[in-house]
Amino acid sequence: MFARIGLTGALLLAVSTEPLMAGKVDDTFTWTTANEIGSADIYFANLRETLIVTYAMCDSLIYRDPLTDAYEPLLATSWEWTDATTMDVTLREGVTFHDGRAFGPEDVAYTLNFVSDPANESQTQQLTSWIDNVEVTGPNSVRIHAKSPTPAALEYMTGTMPIFPDGHYDNAPVVPGADGAQRRDNGAVTPVCTGPYQMTEFTPGDGLTLEKNEGYFADSPKGMPQIGTIVFRTIKDPETQIAELVTGGVDWIWGVPTENVDMLATMDGIEVVAAPTLRMSFLELDAAGRSGADAPTTDVRVRQAIAHAIDREAIVENLVGDGARVLPSLCAPAQSGCETDVTQYDYDPEKARALLAEAGYADGLSLPFWSYRDRQYAEVILNYLREVGINADLNFVQWGALRPALAGGEVELGNLTWGSNGVLDVSASTGYYFDGGEMDYARDADVTRWLEEANVETDPEARNALYSRALNRIADEAYKVPLFLYARTYGFNDAFDYPITDDELAHFYLGSWK
Repeated sequence: MFARIGLTGALLLAVSTEPLMAGKVDDTFTWTTANEIGSADIYFANLRETLIVTYAMCDSLIYRDPLTDAYEPLLATSWEWTDATTMDVTLREGVTFHDGRAFGPEDVAYTLNFVSDPANESQTQQLTSWIDNVEVTGPNSVRIHAKSPTPAALEYMTGTMPIFPDGHYDNAPVVPGADGAQRRDNGAVTPVCTGPYQMTEFTPGDGLTLEKNEGYFADSPKGMPQIGTIVFRTIKDPETQIAELVTGGVDWIWGVPTENVDMLATMDGIEVVAAPTLRMSFLELDAAGRSGADAPTTDVRVRQAIAHAIDREAIVENLVGDGARVLPSLCAPAQSGCETDVTQYDYDPEKARALLAEAGYADGLSLPFWSYRDRQYAEVILNYLREVGINADLNFVQWGALRPALAGGEVELGNLTWGSNGVLDVSASTGYYFDGGEMDYARDADVTRWLEEANVETDPEARNALYSRALNRIADEAYKVPLFLYARTYGFNDAFDYPITDDELAHFYLGSWK
């Protein structure tokens, strides 16, 4: 049942047992994934790869140490809640952007006011919508006004909220929108930041180059950059990624297929490490009928049948690999407020068939199935569905094509993933898909209300109770089918040293050659 991806015998004969590790010689570190980076701006390209690049080239107000989870001053030197919705922030002096402009409070106010305004269509509204406005209060200070108490504000203000120069988006190109109307393509503006690396080349969909920022400020908690050049390349085929790693064409890959782990681990010059992540894999089901009032997934019995049809334990054990685990509910267990004691749907094909028959589909049904990453996982899920009578045709696309389909209510059934932008709070995971907005395919007013109340509740016990109520309803109604929590198996040049963390963020800016 499981799709296999491996090096062919001919390729194994062709590669040396001592790969050419040119990266260290040239002081150029090259990494690759299968995803295309369409925009280098995390506010307008919500990909994990874009977030990794953002941490390397940009700074936010606050830094969360990936090893200790402690908050440390970055562009802000101090912050204080003066009341439940007002935060006064003192800013670091003497910092410059990559283009030589001096960093100051006007830049903070401009950036945060811009990206928190829904009219500007940032894709990270779940992290910025709490901001009412930001005002300049002095030559090195700003005041952030929240719309309501925001317990997770410090989490949101870390690397997922980079600061750009005042007026950064003013010259965004004008392009026709989906409705034909003219709109500004803010994501097409090349980010200008203050971080340890600066972007010197970017080809959307292909790759980018970051160069060491020689003028980076010395007391940054990120430390001074050590690697001279960091290059990202999109390589869609996992077999080609492995071949490139073995021959020294790239220095780092992730998601090494389970069947290739042992082979890579025995090769000189390559290190293989598995680590847990916050990334959830789950099935999106159109319970609200956004794709059509007669969509089969509007019937809870069909949604429950889909949940019972999939052997999640087998997928984790045989395909996803070391460090992965079955996901009990629609949140990462490490996140504050995550309730895991909810209704579970064990693998039971007979029960799945019975539920489909009860719903009027004794002879089966057909559904389009959308997916955008890890094609081999999607194909395994399809096989499970077909075994119980659900003929799902795979529509495998890039995220840039899937996102507008999701936003437009076109997806009846899809395999999605979500990494919460590395935020250790349920407000960054569950709430993103149940806010009544374009990603909400349940449209359950109670769930939305409970999550909204939890997001502003400052009492931890009351907050957790609200999240628990929402997550239990989500599970009972099978609005989503949680599949597994990703682990990442990294294969990389063993001359490269960097901290491997469980936030699925490769902190390359902390890397160095041994």
